[in-house]
Amino acid sequence: MDNIGNRYMLDQPLKWLTNGLLLKGMDMTCKRDVLLYTFQETDESEHQEALRRLRKASQMSDKHFMHILDAGSEDGTLFAILQSVKGSPLSDRLSDLEITGHKALTYVHELAKGIRETRRQRLPECSVDAENLWIEDNGRLRIMNFWTEGKNGRRGVPGLALLLYQLGAKTDIPTSSISAYSFELYRLFADLSDVTRERAVALACNAYEGICTLADFQQELEVLLGIGSERKEQLLTSALPPYNMIASNGRKRKAAVSESYAFVEPKTGERKTKDRTAEALMPGEPQARINVAFNRKIAELREKFLESFQLRKWDLFATAGFSVIVLLIWLSLPHSEHVNGSKMQTIPTPDSTEVSVNPTEISKPSASASAMPTRTDAPLAKPLDTEVQPTDDGAVQAKTSVVPNLVAHSREDAEKMTIASGLRYQFFLESNTAVKGVVFKQDLTPGTAVKNGDRITFWVSKGK
Repeated sequence: MDNIGNRYMLDQPLKWLTNGLLLKGMDMTCKRDVLLYTFQETDESEHQEALRRLRKASQMSDKHFMHILDAGSEDGTLFAILQSVKGSPLSDRLSDLEITGHKALTYVHELAKGIRETRRQRLPECSVDAENLWIEDNGRLRIMNFWTEGKNGRRGVPGLALLLYQLGAKTDIPTSSISAYSFELYRLFADLSDVTRERAVALACNAYEGICTLADFQQELEVLLGIGSERKEQLLTSALPPYNMIASNGRKRKAAVSESYAFVEPKTGERKTKDRTAEALMPGEPQARINVAFNRKIAELREKFLESFQLRKWDLFATAGFSVIVLLIWLSLPHSEHVNGSKMQTIPTPDSTEVSVNPTEISKPSASASAMPTRTDAPLAKPLDTEVQPTDDGAVQAKTSVVPNLVAHSREDAEKMTIASGLRYQFFLESNTAVKGVVFKQDLTPGTAVKNGDRITFWVSKGK
């Protein structure tokens, strides 16, 4: 393909990339140099989706991305016309690029802002490793392809951590060894102080292993780079132990706090508790005075919280004591007469056999069965059973019954059939391929003769 749309003339290819080809070209209409990013999608639906993302990405004008001047498709090839800026692909400059640790952290901090912008625009999370970056002659990095989703380990926070390794090791080939990764990062951050160096390596390793969110990564980078006020550094200290924070200009972070707070000794790193007052601060430091006022306000809020907590604690004790007294009074009432003195009623069975049923016992299975759906799949420690007494006096009748076939019946029907046969029963709820609530197994063989009052066990399906 020599030209695109009779407007863009291709000059020379610059680099084959994972997702396409980067070329130099000329806009014949506007008479200006451009960069062309061409790629293909074999599937028609993916082709149309890529074209949609291209057009959406062309509406962005963020400084962290190459500006898209035009986008479209011709003869099955998708293309993006990028603004030509002086520079080259970063992957071509890794071997001869001299970079400090502070500059590398600045790079990834700026690219993190670009990642947040793509998320805000609901674009795919693009690659941010050396292959997808353009470095200008003035040292600024720009993302070239921000409409295609990057591969795992090359996008998001892990992609930024990979970029740090590529800058330090001067290669675009990643490593699977965290020891080799940390070794290269120690070399890269040689220009930082010892404390900042250790902290930066720890942050990079967490990001490389994917256990660091974008927000946490940005916040820690701002601390390491000394971005923001000193107050912001102190607020972040609690979330990032155990290192003491040091600003990028080498000035020690003030450890002065109110007397109700612990502090970290800057020289030894030891956590101590000591009285510090505003008189210990150097005069003429407005930021330090703001910090003291802030700490004083936090101390006041803490005292108010403790006071309210003490009041609530005594209210809870009083309520609990009152509840215990009411419970003891209720237990002392004569409830046993109502339970043990319940009258027995007879329920006629289909074969005119009178069976004595205790109402309190009959009510137990329904209450247990209604609670069973919330149990786990493990077998019950005790079976749910309903016992039917064969006679009024509790003696076992001499008559016999025939075991009913309970399989494929619902639990309710199985209970009725068991009671109608003059049998006591128990059942289990278990996971099974049968329909939920249907009996799928019983222990007694259907059709066999048993004595009235014998117990039958069956299993009800809980579903898969």
